[in-house]
Amino acid sequence: MELLDLVFEHNPFHRARLGERPGSLADVPLLEKRELVEDQRRNPPFGTNLTFPLASYTHVHQTSGTTGPPLRVLDTSEDWQWWARCLATTYTAAGIRPGDRVALAFSFGPHVQFWDARDGLERVGAMSITLGGMSSVQRLQTIAQLEATAMVCTPSYALRLYEVAVEENLEGALMSLQKVICAGEPGASLPAVRTRIEEALGVQVFDHAGLSETGPFGYPCAEGGGLHINADEFVWEILDADLRPAAPGERGELVLTPLGRRGWPVLRYRTGDVVVSPSETCPAGHEHPWLPGGIVGRTDDMVVIRGMNVYPSAIEQAVRNSSDSGEFRLTFYTEPGGMDEVRLEVELARGATARTLQDVMRQQLGLRVRVVPVGPGVLPRTEGKARRVMDLRGSGVR
Repeated sequence: MELLDLVFEHNPFHRARLGERPGSLADVPLLEKRELVEDQRRNPPFGTNLTFPLASYTHVHQTSGTTGPPLRVLDTSEDWQWWARCLATTYTAAGIRPGDRVALAFSFGPHVQFWDARDGLERVGAMSITLGGMSSVQRLQTIAQLEATAMVCTPSYALRLYEVAVEENLEGALMSLQKVICAGEPGASLPAVRTRIEEALGVQVFDHAGLSETGPFGYPCAEGGGLHINADEFVWEILDADLRPAAPGERGELVLTPLGRRGWPVLRYRTGDVVVSPSETCPAGHEHPWLPGGIVGRTDDMVVIRGMNVYPSAIEQAVRNSSDSGEFRLTFYTEPGGMDEVRLEVELARGATARTLQDVMRQQLGLRVRVVPVGPGVLPRTEGKARRVMDLRGSGVR
């Protein structure tokens, strides 16, 4: 394998990890984010995962830090073009074409998603409308004035933008939108969340997935929903809790090796994304592996409550299914007697009751959840990844 030869010969980080040249990629030990973070801590500021001299790198970004210390990722010009090519696959699959005007509804900070979105759109010939540094009202006004045909954002922010539009009597500002392409959260592959965005904004919703460490690996399936893994650009595996190949139809962690990321490579990288191992082809018969449920959760989001594995995304699906509720927040805590409990604060829609939602949780998840109604607008909103989960177990706080 050419990438393995290149990395072993020139990359200090991987050479130190591997010791000797593996016979195949399957012989490479799984790589975890904490190893890359520790390498940068020991060798600041960029670490040793550099295949080429530092002067060869033209881009540096960092992870969001939602699951640990931020990690800096670097790319050569050639690798950055690979990023753009992968994003172009996503946008093409979502039906974005030359002549489309695509609103990028996020602030342009140090995170890679903002910048690769723009360059991926350039590659398909679409116009980028960058909305960084604007309030939600200003973004709505710009979308209307420039007649944007599509928008890229998190699922949470799509719903937030609609919320602001209603509050400010600006619903008409969204009329030109035909498509919303979501990332950053599993929501767009959750049927209830996707349906809610589509009905509120009058658009077609598409999901896509990627990580700063790996690049954009999942593109939408217009015919069947969910995601396809871009198997032309990634070697993929799905491993169960024992780190063995998950059986078709079973949940497991997605492990990726990007083939076009040579300057800052990751080999057999544990993404932390939980997916269902493919068991069928999509309705259109596409060759690439199909994940109809997209990313169903994160290994670092899962909590064990009274012996049950609980994913926040499953609770979100139940909330969205049961009522036209607003924001919500989950808190896991420990009662004085030592029992772990779940509190769900939720902005219930008119006519919805806490008891009804509690019954839904018990029926759909087999979980007893304490539902606490709160008023509209009480819970925080964000344009980035929503942080809806607090784990206070063991802290003495409830």
